[in-house]
Amino acid sequence: MKLKLINVLGLLMIINSMAFAQNKIADKVVGVIDNKVVLQSDIDIQMNQMAAQGIKLTVDTRCYLYQQFMMQKLMVVQANHDSLPVTAEEVNNELDRRMNYFVSQVGSKEKFEEYYHKPIAKFKEEFKDAVQDQLMAQRMQQKVIGDVKVSPIEVKKYFDEIPKDSLPYINAEYEIGEILIAPKVSEASKNEAKKQLIDIKNKILNGVSFESQAKLYSEDPGSGAKGGDLGLVERGQMVPDFESALFKLKDGELSDIIETQFGYHLIKMVAKQGEKAKAKHILIVPKSGKNDLDAAVYQLDTIRRKILKDSLSFKKACDKYSTDEVSKANGGLLQNPNSGNTLMDAQLVEPDIFFIVDSMKVGQISKPYICKNHEGKDAARILWLKTKTQPHKANMKDDYSKLQDAAVQKKQQDKMQDWIKRTVTKNYIVIDDDYKNCEGMKSWTSALKAKQ
Repeated sequence: MKLKLINVLGLLMIINSMAFAQNKIADKVVGVIDNKVVLQSDIDIQMNQMAAQGIKLTVDTRCYLYQQFMMQKLMVVQANHDSLPVTAEEVNNELDRRMNYFVSQVGSKEKFEEYYHKPIAKFKEEFKDAVQDQLMAQRMQQKVIGDVKVSPIEVKKYFDEIPKDSLPYINAEYEIGEILIAPKVSEASKNEAKKQLIDIKNKILNGVSFESQAKLYSEDPGSGAKGGDLGLVERGQMVPDFESALFKLKDGELSDIIETQFGYHLIKMVAKQGEKAKAKHILIVPKSGKNDLDAAVYQLDTIRRKILKDSLSFKKACDKYSTDEVSKANGGLLQNPNSGNTLMDAQLVEPDIFFIVDSMKVGQISKPYICKNHEGKDAARILWLKTKTQPHKANMKDDYSKLQDAAVQKKQQDKMQDWIKRTVTKNYIVIDDDYKNCEGMKSWTSALKAKQ
C-alpha cells in the first residue's frame, strides 16, 4: 500500500462530478462504513479522469482507487468518533482555494459560471460536505502517523532487510556553489526600456491588441507567449510595486510604466474580484551593456584566481561579491527545490549549469560565463563543484538520508495498517464482492472475519 494522503477527489473533485452528471455513469453502492458510502461512480469518475490525463490504467488501478476511497471514509468516521475538529472557516478556505484554481483555468468567474450554468456559490454549497470529509481524513491521518520517527538502528535494519538484488539505483548527485554578479544597469538602458514600453502602450491605446504586443515583445517567459496572461492573481502573490499598481486599476484599464526588481511592466486589469484580479502584463528588462558584463567577467576571473590560490575561501568570496541573495544566504550553494537541502539529482540541475559541472572534477571552479539570473537579467557566474556522487546502488554510507526517509515511510505504512486492522472491527463495514479480492482490502476482510 502506498501511504499517501487520502485525497482521490483532490482538486479535480468538481470537474469529475460534472463528468459523472454529463456521462450518466451507472451507479451502485460498493462500500459502506457506518453512515458513509462509496459509490461505483466515485471510482469510475476517477478512472475516466486518469485516462483523460494520459495516465496508464492497469488491472490494479480500480482496486487501488477503491482502497483509497474506503480508507478515506474510515478515517472520516473515526475522526467523528474521536471528535477531531475541522472548522467551518477551514472548509470555506479550502473551497475558495479549489474554486480559484478552476476559475483560473477557465479564465474568469463569469466564463466558469456560464459554461457550467451554475453560480460558484452553488458549487461551494454542493461540495462543502465532501471537502469537510477530506480535511477530516487528513486530520485523522496526521493523528495516526504524524509523530513517526526512526532511529539509526531502525534505518540500518530497514536497509539490511532489502534484498541485495532489489536495492534502489541512485542517479548522480551534485552539490554546486555559485558566485553570481549581475552588473548594475545604466540609466541609459533603463530609459531605453521605458521608452520601448511607452511606445507599446501608445500602440495599444491606438487600437493594437495588448495580446499581440505581449507575444511580440514581452520578456516574461511564462506569460509572454500567452499574450501576457497572468491568470487569476490575489494579494500577496506578486511583488509589492506590481501588486500596488495592479489593484489601483479599473477593469480594462492600462497602468503607467511600473518598475520592479524584474524590469519595467505595462499592466492591464482584465477583471477585479475583490482581493483577486485577472490580469495581463508586458515585461521589458533593461539590458546590461557589454562593457558592464565584461567587467563582471573580469571581476569573477580575479575572484576565481584568489580562491584557487587559497587566499580567499569560496564562501567569503560569495558573501562579499555575489549579488544573488538566494544562493548567497546558503553560502553560495544551490538548493534542491524538492528536499530543501543542497544535494541535487542530476535531473534537477538547470541545463546551462549541468553541462558545465558535468565535465568538472570535485573541487574545481569553472571559468566565468555569461548567464541570466533568476530575475531574467544578464549576469556573470562562476560555479564550484563541491561534491559529486556517481550513479550507484543505495548504500548506508552515501544514502543514509534517503534510506531514513524510506524507513519512515515504511514505518508509517505499518502503523497505518495496524490502525486499519484495529479500527475496522469497531465499525459497521460492507465490502462489495467485486472488491473483496483486491490486495489492499485483504487485511480488511481478514480483520472482519476474525471479528465474526
